[in-house]
Amino acid sequence: MFKGKVLYKSIFVLSLLSFLTLSGAGAVPSGSAVPTAGTPVFVTTAGQSADAHAVKLLLDRGKVKSGYDPVAEADKISGTKTLLLVMGGSSKGLGAAGMDEDEEISRITRLLEKAKKEKLYIVGVHIGGESRRGPLSAKFINLVAPQCNYIIVKKDGNKDSYFTKLGEKMKIPVTVIDETLDLSAIFKTMFANN
Repeated sequence: MFKGKVLYKSIFVLSLLSFLTLSGAGAVPSGSAVPTAGTPVFVTTAGQSADAHAVKLLLDRGKVKSGYDPVAEADKISGTKTLLLVMGGSSKGLGAAGMDEDEEISRITRLLEKAKKEKLYIVGVHIGGESRRGPLSAKFINLVAPQCNYIIVKKDGNKDSYFTKLGEKMKIPVTVIDETLDLSAIFKTMFANN
């Protein structure tokens, strides 16, 4: 199981690095203006999809000081200023992490409670597109999105306007991007003062 997990992650990372190398600059994001946030940033997944690892790679590429742990508990985010939760459920990812969806929901709830208590800036990211908008992902999105200070979503994951409507209702700024690579420009603006 461990070898399979490492192989899966290695293939994913190599694919993403190839994509980043071959891709040019993305389209201009739409929606709310990008806010500023503090570093260090802590990245974790909300649902155990591999999308969080892609976000961490883009932060590293932009030289943003950040930590990453897909199964981080609340104590791990102490000392950070921004919590970046990458929303998207994966039954394969949950299995590899040795947990079920209820355990993941409990973990994310503890992280959100700690983040609120320590007044961290909470950013929700959804880059998985339509494939990460099924019933499993919905549980994590519905938990995380309403508690965010800012949301970034890829256009194909917002075809039903769920995120933009939630943003309007809850007064949460939302930026819609075309491609995952567009996160690079957002992070550059977001963490420019750090």
